[in-house]
Amino acid sequence: MAKLKIVAADGEKHYRPSPHEEVFFKITGDDTDGIFDHFDIRVAHLGGPPLHVHLEQDETFHVISGELRLKVGDQMIDATEGQFVFIPRGSVHTYVNLKEEPARAVGILTPGGFDKFVAEMAAYQASVATPDRAKIDEISARHKQRAAGPPLAVLLGLVPGAPH
Repeated sequence: MAKLKIVAADGEKHYRPSPHEEVFFKITGDDTDGIFDHFDIRVAHLGGPPLHVHLEQDETFHVISGELRLKVGDQMIDATEGQFVFIPRGSVHTYVNLKEEPARAVGILTPGGFDKFVAEMAAYQASVATPDRAKIDEISARHKQRAAGPPLAVLLGLVPGAPH
């Protein structure tokens, strides 16, 4: 049964999935009987994750400061401070910070458990010089996630990388 929880400003679980992004989980499915995760992300210039799909989770972004460009399906959204975006499960999506100043957003994933994926993926990527695509796909599948392409900064031609 879920219990009252008060969390410090930087959350309890902190991950750095890339050099340009930090994720602070304030509360997770372990705390909410699996109902949701709540996170705080801080994204540096040109930071953001690869294109991906949450197969069984809905996601929200509420931009607290700065601006994030989100790609959801074929649509590009420039989410500015105060704006809120809902991304239904099964949607191919990603985001990038195009501005020099860091962006910050809070979000919810429902049902909870995404923190376990982030933790396992971050540990794997920190343990190898060059991540193996098959291993990334295996970890993603185990957590009902799917990689769908490169980061948005790569897709937009802003940083080098091989588009999928």
